[in-house]
Amino acid sequence: MRIAPAVFGLIAVGFLSACNQEVACTNEVAQQKATDLAARMTELGTSDPAKLAALAPKVQELAAKASAEGDDLQAACKAMDEMMAELAK
Repeated sequence: MRIAPAVFGLIAVGFLSACNQEVACTNEVAQQKATDLAARMTELGTSDPAKLAALAPKVQELAAKASAEGDDLQAACKAMDEMMAELAK
């Protein structure tokens, strides 16, 4: 299960590849959200791998949704917020 946190970390970093517009959610804010999200997924992968595995489809769905938004930085931030909320359940 050690691979899952790394994969999810890459998903979070992937959000930043589409982040090049300055809107209410700045690049700095998006980077911090991605860092926090990756840390939370790593923590959850260590403490409760079964929960992380159960949440994986929802997190992947949100990641795909954010990627589909393209250059919309606000959408990427919102998707990361939604993923953090899912991970906090």
